[in-house]
Amino acid sequence: MHHTRLARGFTLVEMLVVVVIIGMMAVGALLALGVVGRDRTLETETRRIEALLDHAREMAELQTRDYGLRVTRGGYDFVVFEPRSGQWTLVIDDALRPRRLPAGLTLDLELEGRRVVLAETAGKLAPVPQVGMQSGGEYTPFALTLRRAGTTARQTLRTLEDGTLQRDELLEDGAP
Repeated sequence: MHHTRLARGFTLVEMLVVVVIIGMMAVGALLALGVVGRDRTLETETRRIEALLDHAREMAELQTRDYGLRVTRGGYDFVVFEPRSGQWTLVIDDALRPRRLPAGLTLDLELEGRRVVLAETAGKLAPVPQVGMQSGGEYTPFALTLRRAGTTARQTLRTLEDGTLQRDELLEDGAP
């Protein structure tokens, strides 16, 4: 009579599969929480604002009209100067539509080295821009900083003396 022993326990392959699955879940959780790596949301929003500013400047040049950027702490929108009425109006263009920042991000604005006190939302504010894009292609000198609430993470867009935009490096926790 042969008695076959039933093996109890896990094989090496089964244990490796479990370890790999747990490892993948841990990496996914860390990336989702933003614990590992750079603040991708902050970088993406800064690049988006930079691209939209360049687009608005090109529109100003092509249409020979002045465009502007109106900034609040939680978002921004674009306006255009209507010479017939002598007033600024919101741009009606899907690319330059009003934007809200993702949760946890805020904006700071400096004009000529002075910080501008920004409203929380546009609300009933008159559509007067703080930053201008003139029909000749020049920007009003400014520095626009995106910040992550509760951290020191920030990235700044600024105009240079030649009238171009510069995106500074992303500064994260622990950076001066």
